[in-house]
Amino acid sequence: MDLEERLRGRAYVETERSRVLVTLLFTDLVGSTERLVRLGDRDWYELLALHHKTVREHLDRFGGREVDTSGDGFLATFDTASQAVSCGSGLTRSLAQLDLDARVGVHTGECDRLGTKYSGVAVHVAARVVRLAGPREVLVTETVKGVVAGAGLSFCERGSHELKGLPGVWPLYAAVATGPVARRTRGRRSVHRTYGPTHVAVRAPVAGPERGR
Repeated sequence: MDLEERLRGRAYVETERSRVLVTLLFTDLVGSTERLVRLGDRDWYELLALHHKTVREHLDRFGGREVDTSGDGFLATFDTASQAVSCGSGLTRSLAQLDLDARVGVHTGECDRLGTKYSGVAVHVAARVVRLAGPREVLVTETVKGVVAGAGLSFCERGSHELKGLPGVWPLYAAVATGPVARRTRGRRSVHRTYGPTHVAVRAPVAGPERGR
């Protein structure tokens, strides 16, 4: 490749790269390895297919865009934080009906976007938050709590935590949601749905250092 071609390629990358403000949602299944061992490969992967289908249905319903999936976790972006929180609340309820304990982490921040990929500190924050969430819990940062004011969502305090590799301490909140902001997207007519009050946080507050999977 000559210099001119390399410069054209670099110009293309710089053109495609952009800085955007988005809400990031991470999902994770609690105890998935133990469940795999108990069910066996075939039954587990059939259940995992239902999990993927359920998550994608909720992303579609609430205007989320799937960015990546790995094993039993998803990363998605939303234009608004209220849609992300309501999506998380809905999918944890739906997955509970499959006897799956999902946890969700939500953060709003600026990211670098290159094509369909996102990178930056905000992505790492959201990834750390989901690992602190309890089963069937939607855990959000203080940023999310602030920007959804007026959206009809409620939160309870989950204390301040150090997030591995990130400076400072981060106040976190669990969603106590009524999800009135569902919508159909991608060219279809909007449909608003109302859910009854649901306390998403079903376990005691997270305490102590960050937990792993």
